[in-house]
Amino acid sequence: MAPLATPPPRTGLLVIQPLRRRHCAECHAGPLQMLVLEDGAPRCLDCADLGHLVFLPRGDTALTRRSREESTLSAVVVRFNRRRGRYERQGVLVEETGLTRAEQRCLVDAEARKRRRVRDARRRAREGVRFAEAFAAEIRRLFPGCPAGRAREIAAHASVRG
Repeated sequence: MAPLATPPPRTGLLVIQPLRRRHCAECHAGPLQMLVLEDGAPRCLDCADLGHLVFLPRGDTALTRRSREESTLSAVVVRFNRRRGRYERQGVLVEETGLTRAEQRCLVDAEARKRRRVRDARRRAREGVRFAEAFAAEIRRLFPGCPAGRAREIAAHASVRG
């Protein structure tokens, strides 16, 4: 295993997706898709009493949050990114019943969350336009010789988010 370059926050159980082939130190099963390090030795999920959990990949924030709330036991799954030199979150392991209840809760308010996302996107767009206008005005104030069109172009380019 690579040393923890930037250790993830230790708020609960941590499961690792190894980059190289690993075998369980207890039952010698392998190669393991996911493992838990106990006393520096890799253990399979069954030997670590986590075999009953299901993997929920990253991506849906509401489902992840709710499934962790509904599950009595959960674990964060990470994998080492060699290029960045750090462990990155891949998803969570949660109980299947908790995942089912979380999916039902997400279905109930899916339409409301969709409307909120659209409303927030419009608000961010309006704020972006106001920011670009204020930025262009500040450029014109600091550099009075700059043409207004050029100041707007600079502000539009510099205020793009993401």
